[in-house]
Amino acid sequence: MAASMKFVFGNARDAFTKKLDSWEGSHDLKEIFQSISGSESEKKLAVDQALRDVIKEAIEKTDDCEAYKKVIIQSIDLANDDLCSVIMPFLLLSDVFDLIPLSQCEIVFYVVEENLPVWKSALFYDAGKNFLLRMCNDLLRRLSKSQNTVFCGRIQLFLSRLFPLSEKSALNLMSQFNLENVTIYSTKSDEIKLKVREVADDVMEVEEGEMEDLSGSTPIDYNLYRRFWALQDYFRKPSQCYEKVPWKAFQQNADVVLNAFASSKLDDMKSSRRKLDLPRPADTKAFFAKYLTSEKLMDLQLNDSNFRRYVLVQFLIIFQYLSSQVKFKSPSQTLTDDQSQWVRTTQDKVYQLIRETPPDGEKFCKTVQHILGREEHWNKWKNEGCPDFARKPELDEKKVKSRAKRRWVGDDLQAQGGKIIKMGSAELTRLWNLNPDNLEACKAEKRVFLPSLEDFFSEAMEQADPEAQFEEQYKMVNNPVFQWKSLRLLARRSPHFFGHNNTPAMPLPQYLELMLNKIAQELPSTDTNGEVAQEPSNEEMRTELGEDEAIKEAQDGEEEELKEQAEEQGREDMPEDILSKEQIDLIAEKLGGDWKKLGTELNFPEDDMTYFESENSEETACAKKMLTIWQENESERATMGTLKIALKEVGLTEVIDAVFGSS
Repeated sequence: MAASMKFVFGNARDAFTKKLDSWEGSHDLKEIFQSISGSESEKKLAVDQALRDVIKEAIEKTDDCEAYKKVIIQSIDLANDDLCSVIMPFLLLSDVFDLIPLSQCEIVFYVVEENLPVWKSALFYDAGKNFLLRMCNDLLRRLSKSQNTVFCGRIQLFLSRLFPLSEKSALNLMSQFNLENVTIYSTKSDEIKLKVREVADDVMEVEEGEMEDLSGSTPIDYNLYRRFWALQDYFRKPSQCYEKVPWKAFQQNADVVLNAFASSKLDDMKSSRRKLDLPRPADTKAFFAKYLTSEKLMDLQLNDSNFRRYVLVQFLIIFQYLSSQVKFKSPSQTLTDDQSQWVRTTQDKVYQLIRETPPDGEKFCKTVQHILGREEHWNKWKNEGCPDFARKPELDEKKVKSRAKRRWVGDDLQAQGGKIIKMGSAELTRLWNLNPDNLEACKAEKRVFLPSLEDFFSEAMEQADPEAQFEEQYKMVNNPVFQWKSLRLLARRSPHFFGHNNTPAMPLPQYLELMLNKIAQELPSTDTNGEVAQEPSNEEMRTELGEDEAIKEAQDGEEEELKEQAEEQGREDMPEDILSKEQIDLIAEKLGGDWKKLGTELNFPEDDMTYFESENSEETACAKKMLTIWQENESERATMGTLKIALKEVGLTEVIDAVFGSS
């Protein structure tokens, strides 16, 4: 069995290896694939090995990058035709980049970039994304960040286009820092004073006038040099600033360096002349070099506008990290109020220094602010768990309309013809099947729980009896709940509730006591044994009629007294200086075109006054409409006194004299 598999594998590999040299289309290889005996997996293994042998021989015999590209494109076509493994193109790329020099890698990488839609297709993405990521990372390790900046940028851009924004492998979710980026500088303690001319004399002879514009530089001592480069350790690891001792050192170093920048400002004309003398190459747009920390270069660095901008932007970055909310910060990593105030003050100072740094300082400052603002959005997105940016597909309206109609429990009951329907539990089933028609069951007479007037008001009647000597504050008629229930019951059971009555509204406890008296008169009287008393004789009837008339007269007297009290109370509540209709008409006539001034003082919005103008063509009508609405909306505040004050505020004292008199 093993010998036969080896025979099939050898024949297939030899056949594909020969054909790949003169390959013109996948249909030729498909014929060979079908003609060879063996299983599908054996044939694919043969094709895979044939491809790797061909790429190996091409690398050994020639340095032609086009040959590598040709074999890789062939492997993509074979994978699409299911003639080789899906991961074969990625394995070939890894082999090529591992065996060829960096100069050729930059050329072959164009194949990777051009086939980006292929790598993102459903067939290749899941199988090859990890191979591509590993391959790109291996290339980045081999490349120099200062010499191969363009190639490094191409690789980074390819990875950003390959993976979605929500890909967790490239997001640094834990907010870790690159602690390997250590800046080494001199730590000798003797004072260092440098001048550019002294540096130039030590290095080489300089013709007179060649470095004229740098001769007036300020000497740099060791204290400034040490504090300046010590800041790089805090930029590398900002989390140590939350500790007390490192924070104090960082604050002192930052103040010294920023004061040095502020005291030694750069001249824009000097920078322009320097540009003319030393023009920068046109194709050079970015530098990614490591800082040079030699003491002799300190003076030159401080007079370089680009170098200043690098350091000032580093300050802004660390300030943003210290003051922002990061998901993976510990609870102890927070700034105090004094530290936060220092950060805000120093941040404003850094922005001012950036604006003063030529050339185009103001434009560069706005660009940095925009970039840091975008960084805040990214930080918020990471704090929220990096949700996907892709929108969820909306539901099709046709599919929504074609949904089946929701079935209710009543429909199932009708469909079963009144049979018992299961509701999920024994108690629910019993309750639901008490009556086949639930609506009729709700209308049943036994569900009427309305009490009679006698039963409900019996206790309140006993409390209203003067002989009971029940305290007023404890009577049931003063209870808000009892009042609400009484009104509902009287509306359903008592004919006196909707009776015509000229008496104005009275307090609710008094009204209920009056209704209790009427109800008590209609109830049958009982003797001491609780039995209904017999009908009285003619003489008793006359006596009772006389008593009834006396009671009626007493009740009428009480009603009249309550009416007078209500009228007096209404007169007391009514403002004494309320505006009359005649006064409103006179004021509107006197206002004329100044009615808008008064409207503004009376807090009428501009839209309302525009509405008054559209509804009324005359100014007097607009003023009358405005005053009428003001009186309706501000019933308690719409008085003569208030209107006088408003007219006086807008300078219309002549209207006050004409309407209210000189008083």
